[in-house]
Amino acid sequence: FIFIFLFICNIFEAFAREPLLADVVDKNINITTSFDGAKIIIYGAIDNKFYKDSTLIINIIGPSTDIKIKKKEKYFGVWLAGNNEMEFLDVPGYYAIASNKEFFENIDNSILNRLQLGWDNLRMNNNYPEDQKKSYKRLLKIFYINRDLFQSNNTIDTLGDTLFRTEFILPAIAPTGIYKVKSFLLNNNGRLISSWNNNIKVSKEGISERLYDYSKEHPFLYGLLAAIGAILAGYLASEIFRRI
Repeated sequence: FIFIFLFICNIFEAFAREPLLADVVDKNINITTSFDGAKIIIYGAIDNKFYKDSTLIINIIGPSTDIKIKKKEKYFGVWLAGNNEMEFLDVPGYYAIASNKEFFENIDNSILNRLQLGWDNLRMNNNYPEDQKKSYKRLLKIFYINRDLFQSNNTIDTLGDTLFRTEFILPAIAPTGIYKVKSFLLNNNGRLISSWNNNIKVSKEGISERLYDYSKEHPFLYGLLAAIGAILAGYLASEIFRRI
């Protein structure tokens, strides 16, 4: 009897309905020499019994990097990089977020902070006090917005009470690496009902990939060869036009 009871419980557990399912249309994005950006399309389904009383949030985090921010200062009427600076570690190279409800209403800030939802809740590791970090973090956000590396105005389109779809723009200057797509379903009290993770691989291909790898492995030689190439190209162009 115990064996049959446990067997039935396992069957029901295996066939239990998942509250949230999500997937990505294109999980491999290749950057070529003619690459001018791409769309990241995410679709999925929510259990309809959770649809009306829950909030869906989709978050995309690009590969991390270290960034140093310097504030500009005015010297003799000219704006130059000043001495005041702050370095952020493990900064997402791309950040985008979307929700089916505006401003994550009814969700407590402690929940958003725990799940690192929203730019202000990202943990960018450094040893500076929070009051000093805020202004530099705001400057970093402006830097990302100007380059389309930060997106927060995206909406999630829904069909009926189950299906959903949203899309994000990946700019041409997007960094290569693994992008983490995190989907969260929360109830009105902020409790996490379900979450779903997907990955997107953004990589270079062809000669651009080899040049990129060479520039990272041998930066001095790459810079030297690039300078020599530019000089030779300029010299050849001048000779051609002179003879014409």
